[in-house]
Amino acid sequence: MTNTREILSTVLPSEIINKLFDLNLLNPVWSHSFIRGTIFSTTIAAFLYFVKRMGEKKILPPKGVSREHQSIEVTGEIGVFKSALLEKDEDLYVETTIPAVTTLYEAFEYGLAKKGRNNKCLGYHETKTAPYKWYTYGEVEDMARNIGNALVQKLGVNPSNDSHIGIYSMNCPEWAITALGCMQQSIVVVPLYDTLGADAASFIVQQTEISVIFVDNLEKVESLLTSKENLSSLQYIVVIQEFEIEKNLFEKGKKVGIEIVSWKKLEALGSECLNQTNLPKKDDTYIICYTSGTTGTPKGVILTHKNMVANMSGFLRNMDKFTPEFAYDDHVIISFLPLSHMFEQVNHWVSLTLGFQIGYFRGKIQELTHDMKALKPTIFPAVPRLLNRFYDIIQKNVHNSGFIKRAIFNLAYNRKVAQLKRYTINRETIWDKLIFKKIQETIGGRVQYMLTGSAPISAEVLETCRVALGAIILEGYGQTECTALCTMTLPGDYVGGHTGSPAVCNIIKLGDVPELNYFAKDRCGEVLIKGPNVTKGYYKNPEKTAELFDKNGFLQTGDIGRVLPNGTLKIIDRKKHILKLAQGEYVAPEKIENIYIRCDSIQQVFVEGDSLETYLVAIVIPDSETIKKWYYDHVNSSATYEEICKDPKTEAHILEELRAIGKEMKLNGIEQVKAIYIDSDPFTVENGLLTPTLKSKRPQLRARYNEVIKEMYKKTNAALAKK
Repeated sequence: MTNTREILSTVLPSEIINKLFDLNLLNPVWSHSFIRGTIFSTTIAAFLYFVKRMGEKKILPPKGVSREHQSIEVTGEIGVFKSALLEKDEDLYVETTIPAVTTLYEAFEYGLAKKGRNNKCLGYHETKTAPYKWYTYGEVEDMARNIGNALVQKLGVNPSNDSHIGIYSMNCPEWAITALGCMQQSIVVVPLYDTLGADAASFIVQQTEISVIFVDNLEKVESLLTSKENLSSLQYIVVIQEFEIEKNLFEKGKKVGIEIVSWKKLEALGSECLNQTNLPKKDDTYIICYTSGTTGTPKGVILTHKNMVANMSGFLRNMDKFTPEFAYDDHVIISFLPLSHMFEQVNHWVSLTLGFQIGYFRGKIQELTHDMKALKPTIFPAVPRLLNRFYDIIQKNVHNSGFIKRAIFNLAYNRKVAQLKRYTINRETIWDKLIFKKIQETIGGRVQYMLTGSAPISAEVLETCRVALGAIILEGYGQTECTALCTMTLPGDYVGGHTGSPAVCNIIKLGDVPELNYFAKDRCGEVLIKGPNVTKGYYKNPEKTAELFDKNGFLQTGDIGRVLPNGTLKIIDRKKHILKLAQGEYVAPEKIENIYIRCDSIQQVFVEGDSLETYLVAIVIPDSETIKKWYYDHVNSSATYEEICKDPKTEAHILEELRAIGKEMKLNGIEQVKAIYIDSDPFTVENGLLTPTLKSKRPQLRARYNEVIKEMYKKTNAALAKK
């Protein structure tokens, strides 16, 4: 047994070894060849780990920059901060970090020159097992030129910045090629997306006076033809995917004055045209991106080439200063987040600028892992919900493991956390080979960088994903109105709980919000943004544009932020979604939701209040597997999921868990909900309760559950009156 202690001492902390001996676990354990093999393997692991550590590469800040001071407070201004990565002291922000690139057309040409015409550019695959097929940079350039020429010379689109073309499609090579073709004629791209609904799609086509729209399936063709009476400007529908288009569909189109043509035919027609371009200038509009928003009619955010290039430069400066090899590696990025949103637009154009390869998923999010295994990307843009899912899977697997496996996992986890704290992140440790390889292979096994944004994400989830996935995970904060990002975490930063420091494309100002007791002098306030990445406004909507900016021209985000001592921004509240309760107290429901969502028993939560009531209530969607396990163990093992959701015992259990986690996170009394309603049907994009970026649509949720909320207040008030 002395031998055993000596072997274990090379890999396990002394307290765990002592506990194993105290519990007399090693005599029976050591007799099993599996355990002997595991301990032996782990011993070798430790040895190789320390050898590996000797040569590990750290992600260090450039000279003159400190992680303890990631932003600089602007002299003479209270609560105004700029990036510490600006190269000139007098600069507040920059428009571009690549002098040769001022428009997206120049960005593509830069990437083409960098990697050459024969380098892979855009890829797709048609089945789970099929390999990816690729268009080269040269082929993409040729096809884009043909599409641009065909739009002007065959379909009669005016080659100017006043012309608008619609793209109503999931992500695919033709999406990017069409956009590149449009910009060669200075034509503005207007994306539409499935979850808009027919009314919103019609509104956008009408408002922007689209004459040509590219669609990816026949259902959308049918929908547009049916809505033609409201779409007076629409003349052509270009079908991207190859279908046997029935003759009656052509006839139906002719009857309403719309000609239907295939994408391939249009591209072929363009190849016969003279090459005549009208290239954009930096202040020309590239895209009108309609925000689904959480309220009202969609608003079209006008974004120029300058806006895009500035935002890309904000990302690229961070990468260049901390991971300069990023721009020179042969990266492959998976594209599955909607191209109708600016996060994915920026991902695309950064990739094309650097000559990367972009591989598209097949359109089914449920089969994304199959696409990733086929593509093996090195860059993986993700939303927090996906990272939360990875975290949940890891935690459940660990929880369901035996003592020895948990001990080995915890050892591996702690060793990799120690590596993070040395600013080293990779997938090459022996712990990755033994413990984390399986989960890394679910995303292709090669991911080096992950980008996330659009919603808050906990520090615990970020740390777990960094450890298990072995990737540099960068978190950004922003909104469509500032193109995409305005702050971003620095590569190698292992500390969660913030959204990084200002990008070099903008400054951040904290505005006083006296009604919520936030003041810039305390480094708290509404996050305001100014810089070349900020939109000039909403298309044909001067009233909303006026509301967007303050008197000094800063974009008003509606988010409340705090600048931490290290110069990073932490989003702590929301100005727009503030509820005032009957006693005159203000509460921020999204802050409460972000705390409650950490409860294992729930999948989604919507916190609501009433100005005539003194307390909050909530709609809860349970995590089906977790709540079923609890119910089967404690109540009834034969109940259906719907029966479980309707049982008052389930309601009491979840409410108790919510209040416990609220107390742990120091919610005050009025921030804790007093009643909940459990629904078995989740909030989804399809049922209109989530935006395409998976944010809650509060007015729609309020309308959906209006009667339920009234009944909750009625029952709870009656119960309180009896006390």
